[in-house]
Amino acid sequence: MIFPAALVTQATTMEIRKPQTAIRNWVADKARPMAKQPNTASLRDAARRMPIFSALDDQAVEQVLRRCHTIRRQAGTILFASGEQAERFFLILAGQVKLYQLSPRGGQQILHLYGPGMTFGEAAVLSGTAYPACAEVVEEAELLAVGRAEIRRAIEANPDLALGMLAGMSAKLREFNRLIEDLSLKDVPSRLAGLLLRLAAQAGADKFDLPQTKRDLAGQIGTIPETLSRALSKLKSAGLIAVRGRHIEIRNRQGLADLAQGA
Repeated sequence: MIFPAALVTQATTMEIRKPQTAIRNWVADKARPMAKQPNTASLRDAARRMPIFSALDDQAVEQVLRRCHTIRRQAGTILFASGEQAERFFLILAGQVKLYQLSPRGGQQILHLYGPGMTFGEAAVLSGTAYPACAEVVEEAELLAVGRAEIRRAIEANPDLALGMLAGMSAKLREFNRLIEDLSLKDVPSRLAGLLLRLAAQAGADKFDLPQTKRDLAGQIGTIPETLSRALSKLKSAGLIAVRGRHIEIRNRQGLADLAQGA
């Protein structure tokens, strides 16, 4: 079983090399302007839909945005690595980013997949510590990058901003607690059942396409692709789901929910 950051105690060669890549990306951001910056109104409207900015009015949001810059990154780009000093956090305007830890053998335990409207990295930035995990672009992403000095000035000017950040970090803490509980107490089919139910809830339907590769799906539930394939086959044989490539159809929601609870 692959455990999350709090349970992984050994570093790997991959973890040592990746901060250099992330630092080069940061230097490139500062040296290379964006081909096309989003206009202020569209960026403000997108930011207002994010929980972190929900307590601010338009003028306050614009003040924060003026201190930030946007970047675009291709899939596979490392934004930062575990152990790297946290200098900025990110808000996702488009695309998808995964946060993960590496096991001593180099396997990935995916801690979370973030999509549009979500933030990551803010806890490490505010505390002035290192990033506790690696962040990699899964689907070409447009990101708003917020530096430590900028966000501290913004909070001083708009204390309500801190409330939005605390709410977001509390939700993430609950998610990590659930992940640790799942990895510790549930087998792979149960963890898979729970994840499929959450993906269906996000899609708002019992038929949906997986937003990640099966390799990333395996990493998200703390296993390997081969074991994931066997778990999918088990759920399919039990009549709980149908699988066609990345398309999933939930056929027995109650049965899937019972399995997710370990019943």
